[in-house]
Amino acid sequence: MHVERFNRRRWLGSTAVLVFSLAMGVGLSPARADGYGANRGKIVVSDNEFTGGWGSDSEMVKALKKQGKSVVKGEGGAWTLNLMVFLKEAAGASTVNIVYYDVSGKRDQVNFSEVHVQPTQKILQLNGIAISKDLGFVAGHKYEIAATRIIGGKEKVYAKGTVTLK
Repeated sequence: MHVERFNRRRWLGSTAVLVFSLAMGVGLSPARADGYGANRGKIVVSDNEFTGGWGSDSEMVKALKKQGKSVVKGEGGAWTLNLMVFLKEAAGASTVNIVYYDVSGKRDQVNFSEVHVQPTQKILQLNGIAISKDLGFVAGHKYEIAATRIIGGKEKVYAKGTVTLK
């Protein structure tokens, strides 16, 4: 009768791989579409309101790809933006800043607004944001939009996206 001895080193090694995989969210199941994971750290910009109500994560990913715009047209020096913001991590505070940088030349902050959130929130839906030339925006310029917080005097970026105004 053969009895295999307990190999502690092999057991610890395989256990460590399993614990690490679970801690990193890897798991042992097949890959699946994850709406948050697919967009983590991104801001999707649209000229149409985001309505939600997607039946699954894969439907959300497809709808956001279809609805997202790199160019938004306005009238008379005014534009309306709609944003789906996927923070890299929970905000950890009751507010985040949505900051607009003109990146057509030297990166220059144009405007910002403070948005109230839940500290554990990771996804923000912001519809109907009115911007205009009166606020410093210029037709034909490209803007980086960032969701940020100032922590210890430094800007921490949670998500970014870009849009050109026409």
